[in-house]
Amino acid sequence: MKKRYIYQFLLVCISSCFLACNGYLEEIPQNKQKLTSTDDYEQLLNKAYLTEAVLPYIDLLTDDISYIAADRDPRYGNVADSYLGAYMWDNNIESTMPNGDEVFGKFYNSIYYTNVVIDEIDQAVGISSNKEETERIRGYLKGEAYALRAFRYLYLVNMYAPPYDPATSSTTPGIPINLETSADDKPYTREMLDKVYGQIVDDLKKAIPLMEENYVSVKKNRFSPIAAKALLARVYLYMQEWDLAIEQAENVIGSNSSLFDLRDEGENPVIYNDNPLSYMSEDNVPGIGYLSEKNTNVLFVNGINELYMILGGNTAQSVFYPSEDLYRAYSAGDVRKYYFMRRNTRSRIRYLKNRYYRVVTINFVDQLSSEYGYTRVMRTEEMYLILAEAYAHKPNGISTAVGYLNTLREMKFRVSDFETNGKLKPEDFSQETLLETVWKERRLEFCFEEQRWFDLRRTTRPSLTHQGLVADPAVLKENDLRYVLQIPQKELSVNPEIGANPR
Repeated sequence: MKKRYIYQFLLVCISSCFLACNGYLEEIPQNKQKLTSTDDYEQLLNKAYLTEAVLPYIDLLTDDISYIAADRDPRYGNVADSYLGAYMWDNNIESTMPNGDEVFGKFYNSIYYTNVVIDEIDQAVGISSNKEETERIRGYLKGEAYALRAFRYLYLVNMYAPPYDPATSSTTPGIPINLETSADDKPYTREMLDKVYGQIVDDLKKAIPLMEENYVSVKKNRFSPIAAKALLARVYLYMQEWDLAIEQAENVIGSNSSLFDLRDEGENPVIYNDNPLSYMSEDNVPGIGYLSEKNTNVLFVNGINELYMILGGNTAQSVFYPSEDLYRAYSAGDVRKYYFMRRNTRSRIRYLKNRYYRVVTINFVDQLSSEYGYTRVMRTEEMYLILAEAYAHKPNGISTAVGYLNTLREMKFRVSDFETNGKLKPEDFSQETLLETVWKERRLEFCFEEQRWFDLRRTTRPSLTHQGLVADPAVLKENDLRYVLQIPQKELSVNPEIGANPR
């Protein structure tokens, strides 16, 4: 049988525990034997946010990224090799990852931290003598922990379980739910999809009032009430609860309707062109980070920019690039095409979405780094597209859906091109063609933000083709079982009751 890759990496040895994190007390400040103060719990919750690269491969599963074997330099240890298993949709995508697929374990570890905060924060002592202030901080941290737990479970269920279908959710296995803080060595089995999503919704419904009633101003790398509402709108969209999705998304936009406006950049001839770049600078690539937490439309950012692992400019680091298919999908006059990507002198498409402010000046480099923006982001644009998709599913909802699409698109097009190439007309659509347009718009807007794979799964699960190092391409067939990722082997080894996903 022909080997697909030049190198294969060994899987990591079996881990010693699953779900419970016995060592979490080691994470709190020194000389503390147990969590006592609200500050201790806040630090533990900060650990749960996981500011490290754990999911750099998810966009490789999609049609938004291509592998160019000709750019691979065998003199170097290419980081790209680590992710070929994911790019080629191996039955086990971790086959080429030196440490295996770490998402499952690290996200459940994060969930364990949130469980500790939820269960124990009510007994925490304040760092000041103000009892009301202490109670307020307790309430907010508890709500924040509920929101983060929901965020983690939504990712896990959309990676390691089938997409949600209301007709079959009560009989379709999902993922394990662990709400405990004990370190008991016991098996964990899967809950049905309806129960997993029910847990996510319940957590968010608890999170929102707790954070609103005990409001604390936090940075955007932590959950706020509006970010939790935006997440709930996303959950309802995935559940095909159109009316509830509309209610939540409208609620968010009612509080923050801002969109990232590209119209002025569209008038700048420097950015709006196809000239290849030999280097990046403020002069030839003007603008600021599209996903920066400084932007008013950005509601929540999580982790670090993991794209540097796959889209870095160093030859020794990557031979992955934004795909030609994605690059050509933008209409004439759509400024996003040039704000997100530009060709270099080798005619390779380079990623630019995370151009980023540092201190006072704009700092451009040819290589991405983990310090340049984020890849997990929630922003108001998503609410407009949730509204468009939800209304597209409703009787007589086409006009309203198109209205939301146009509100968003007008901000992303050069003014002179919007009327001719950007503005959509309700009479041009059926329900089916409108949905296809909404899904395409999501692709254009959310590229490289870890949303495309989830959208492919929950909509059409189309056939995709990827070319790797060998002549034979990899094919992900329509409705392929590999649209559900395999449970990592180290987790199955210590907890076989979970059961492997079918192949």
